[in-house]
Amino acid sequence: MNAIRSSVSALAVVLALFGSSAAAQSSLLDRWYTAMFDVNRVAIAELLADDATIRLEDLGVTQSKAEFLEALEEWEDIVKTANFAWQLEEGAAVDEATATALVCYQFPDKELMIREIFAFRDGKIISTAQSTAADSCDDF
Repeated sequence: MNAIRSSVSALAVVLALFGSSAAAQSSLLDRWYTAMFDVNRVAIAELLADDATIRLEDLGVTQSKAEFLEALEEWEDIVKTANFAWQLEEGAAVDEATATALVCYQFPDKELMIREIFAFRDGKIISTAQSTAADSCDDF
């Protein structure tokens, strides 16, 4: 009986840790996407580690934090006419070091779903790799 209790207790601890990691990353990503959609440069800069890299796989581009922040001027024009929604990818691992999000971008003339894989350190984003997951948000 004690062995069963110990196993149940251990399982509860693991689930609580997983839940707290998922909640922590979800909170960080919520702040990230809010800052991105609002083009809040100060918040974006605070969420990115100084050595962060941003990889846009579809374009074959990798940017440093400074390069990414400079490119936000162009992004600001794009977001004015778009709608966005994001969620953690179902079935993908979420822990204190990684998370994967799906983002639905709806533009006036098209929509697409992007997969963004994040790496974290000390509550900051140290890398993100972005690639197209689908040409529509039907499965979002």
